[in-house]
Amino acid sequence: MEKIFKALSCSWRIEILRLLKNGEVCQCEIIKQIPLDVTTLSRHIKILKEASLILERRDGTKKLLRLRDKRILDILKIAEELSKQ
Repeated sequence: MEKIFKALSCSWRIEILRLLKNGEVCQCEIIKQIPLDVTTLSRHIKILKEASLILERRDGTKKLLRLRDKRILDILKIAEELSKQ
């Protein structure tokens, strides 16, 4: 459980999770939407994978990412609501 909350402690990783809310996305598309260099983005993705929040599959040279469980979005929504109170 600690890995999950550590992964959620970074706004960039939260943004990556939100980009995956509608399904599988190529890592190459994420890099276009988040102003990070490839190495930094890869490090954030690795942390999300180690926390079992996202899954990765390869399609040729593409790395396709998706949420392991969409309920993580509910957790993000609740945390956002709590932080506004």
